[in-house]
Amino acid sequence: MKLIPSQSIMSFLTYAGLIPFLFGAVLLTTGVGTQNLSINIQNLLSVYGLVISSFLAGTVWGQQVNRNSGFQLYLLFCSNAIPLALWAAFVMLSFTSLMIAYVIAFLVLLLIDYQLNQNGMSNDNYFKLRLRVTFIVVLAIGISALAG
Repeated sequence: MKLIPSQSIMSFLTYAGLIPFLFGAVLLTTGVGTQNLSINIQNLLSVYGLVISSFLAGTVWGQQVNRNSGFQLYLLFCSNAIPLALWAAFVMLSFTSLMIAYVIAFLVLLLIDYQLNQNGMSNDNYFKLRLRVTFIVVLAIGISALAG
């Protein structure tokens, strides 16, 4: 039995995570998401964005576990503040405003990963993957915000 390298699995799962963002953007752009469907595409994107951003913030939490540097408090704060702020945005904001909040959060999380990478606390392949996927996610969310 041949094992699949963990880098390949990570890339596959990361790109697979794009599917709901891309699918939602297509449905909203083509108008399918606004037709009388039994599902609400805006709600699905709103919830999925909250789940994925919380997951990414959780990876920031995981980064601080073995750190005894100035980054530890910064990572602890960010990994808690970002999901809580997005939860409040989810509860209070319109769809378009929430999508803008998600774009900002994904970019902030990418900036945190950049800082970790620059300080030798993460690997280059992970950061490059995050950069590519974040670009696509931000684009899809932006399209959804404009179409929704």
